[in-house]
Amino acid sequence: MVRLTWLLVFAFLLLPEISLLGYFTAGSVLASPSGVPHTADAVVVLGGDWSSVRYTRGRDLIRAGYSRKLVLIQPNAVDRKDALANLPGVVIWDDVLPGNSWGEAKVTRARMQANGWKSVLVVSDPPHMLRLRYSWFSNFWCTDLTYTLIATNPPWWSAWRWWANPQSNSFVENEAVKLGYYVLHYRFGLW
Repeated sequence: MVRLTWLLVFAFLLLPEISLLGYFTAGSVLASPSGVPHTADAVVVLGGDWSSVRYTRGRDLIRAGYSRKLVLIQPNAVDRKDALANLPGVVIWDDVLPGNSWGEAKVTRARMQANGWKSVLVVSDPPHMLRLRYSWFSNFWCTDLTYTLIATNPPWWSAWRWWANPQSNSFVENEAVKLGYYVLHYRFGLW
């Protein structure tokens, strides 16, 4: 009984340290599923990027020869115009529903199967990677299709100092909430 009491006291004293460790490493954990580019059938740039960082990374991957096909999901007007004017073989998907990460994975899987594509590079921002990993893994499970998550390199992002930048801070907090929602909604059918 005394031993159990000491164990509980010790665990209680460690809770603040564990919480701080989780808080300060959250950016790194969220960004960790990012991979290294390789040759693929297409580069898929996810929607929701109004700053063009995702598009720029996708365009650079095309120009570096990783693929000849660039897919833009619901791009902003500036990215759409630049891609159509400067990149041969660009494909724009404006009809992805639901317009979220889960829907993007589901639609991409269906269109990969329809087009005979086997692999894609998926471009998004670093703190988005863990939720993407959950969404894409769940949607690609038991298929012969592959994807690699490729992170952008936005000027506002630091995996180890995410809390110091308001944009990074907001993104990390939103991603933590959205990841929890995705697990509850898509895995357990709640909400």
